[in-house]
Amino acid sequence: MRTIIFPDQPANQILNGYPKGSMPDEYTGGVGKEGVENLRKFVEAGGTLVFLNRASNFAIREFNLPVKDVTAGLPRKDFYIPGSILRTELDLTHPIAKDMPQRSIAWFENSPAFEIQTNPLALTNNFKIIARYPTDPKQILLSGWALGAEKIAGKAALVEFTIGKGKIVLFGFRPQYRGQSLATFPLLFNALSQ
Repeated sequence: MRTIIFPDQPANQILNGYPKGSMPDEYTGGVGKEGVENLRKFVEAGGTLVFLNRASNFAIREFNLPVKDVTAGLPRKDFYIPGSILRTELDLTHPIAKDMPQRSIAWFENSPAFEIQTNPLALTNNFKIIARYPTDPKQILLSGWALGAEKIAGKAALVEFTIGKGKIVLFGFRPQYRGQSLATFPLLFNALSQ
């Protein structure tokens, strides 16, 4: 099993890292374009790349995935979920959702929500939506604050793409967040073991 996990961080930080001189040299720089190509070879050869929360935007951009973060660019007056527990609905036929309840929860903190940009009925699609938010905006928020929940209603929260022989998994939330992990750690562990 070969898996690389990218924790929650901005896409540009993964690509470019911190500039030289801002800290010890061994902690500066990012993966760079050469690293992106090596990651592409890794996944095409059968590896798995797992991206958590905002790191998913790096995968979308650098691997040209047919998915859009519907929260990107929304002004705070229209959409703001700074740290709340949201309801999710899981596709229990997928191995990442193995042994999970059909209705679950996730910690959403300035997170992405995904909209697939290809025809979902096409026979050649290389993606699977594993978790999504309820289609009724009134059913999304379980605890906390959610302004503009209708913007993510029915959108994907967890998606897997097949690239060559490998997979790219996008978590639109932080599955390892504090005590919230009881509901989402199994998804992360299943993503690592498939």
